[in-house]
Amino acid sequence: MILFRYIFGRVVFVFLFSFATVLFLIMLIDLVELLRRGGDEQGLIGILVAMAALHAPSISMKTVPFVMLLSGMWAYMQLARSSELVAARAAGHTYWSAARAGMAAAGVIGLLATTVYGPLASVSLNAYERLEARYLDGVDSLFSVTSEGLWLRESRADGQIVIRASRTNAEGTELRDATFLRFGEGDALLERIDAKRALLLDGEWALEEVVTHRISYGRDAEPPLPERTPDARLATRLTATEIQNSFAAPESISFWRLPSAIAGMEQAGFSARRHRSYLHSMIALPFFLAGMTLIAAAFAIRPPRSTRFGWVALVCALAGFALYFLGDVSMALGASGAAPPELGAWAPVIAAGLFGIALSLYLGEA
Repeated sequence: MILFRYIFGRVVFVFLFSFATVLFLIMLIDLVELLRRGGDEQGLIGILVAMAALHAPSISMKTVPFVMLLSGMWAYMQLARSSELVAARAAGHTYWSAARAGMAAAGVIGLLATTVYGPLASVSLNAYERLEARYLDGVDSLFSVTSEGLWLRESRADGQIVIRASRTNAEGTELRDATFLRFGEGDALLERIDAKRALLLDGEWALEEVVTHRISYGRDAEPPLPERTPDARLATRLTATEIQNSFAAPESISFWRLPSAIAGMEQAGFSARRHRSYLHSMIALPFFLAGMTLIAAAFAIRPPRSTRFGWVALVCALAGFALYFLGDVSMALGASGAAPPELGAWAPVIAAGLFGIALSLYLGEA
């Protein structure tokens, strides 16, 4: 138990030191970029420093597996060079005792990163984006989502409504130059409604300066004539939260709010593959870090003066980097729909675990 606590604390200490260093470097690099973008403005230096500090946590979340790999390598190499593992094994402890301690430390770090640090990074990212829009992009409330405008889709029992708007406010509750296309069964276009302004209320859109075209079908159907009204109401099940989440990056949504956000998006007809893939990757993070640490623990098998130690270290490092990038690729496949989101998130975890176990059995004690 003493050995477990000692290695556990060593791995945690090395990780915290390494992660703090990486976080500081990220903040400095981001600050240089922000100064390039807005350094000419008067009185923005303090705001830019605050923006760099707010942006760094969300970026650093992507480096956690990489930092965990390096931290595990560093911690176990220190134990090997100081012959502490040799003494521990002479006292009757096995390699797996040392490996379990490091994996437990990685699991705790991953759990805290998912449940505490990740939500804090989401809050800081939202604050950073608001400051960026206000001080660097010159946009206070209305913004263009894409070059073609904002697009939404609401699924209904009798069809669907496709919404396009040139601009929207930050809350997604006000649309400008909006077009509502109402489709019936078989995707038949039934109605087109153009509005100068659309305001989202409780369960309905309040439309202003409305032009309606009702489509009729059949042999004797005539071209639709515009019907102009000063205002109108259109029922909807959309909420401001669903609209915001459909366009918000998964990283900007707290881990604790992701399940309800995904359920609301799918109920409203939005695609939530990207958010679901991110949710599963956050759940899998503690196991992924444990697998990375198991790979790093293989460094402690060989004594540092062994002729094969350098080659073993190189192979383990390359394998760790390969698994790290495999995670990015599989996440992209899951988010795009080329693979199930769950598989895209858990595939690197399974690969890291199997490779770590195989490597430990080959180099360590079966």
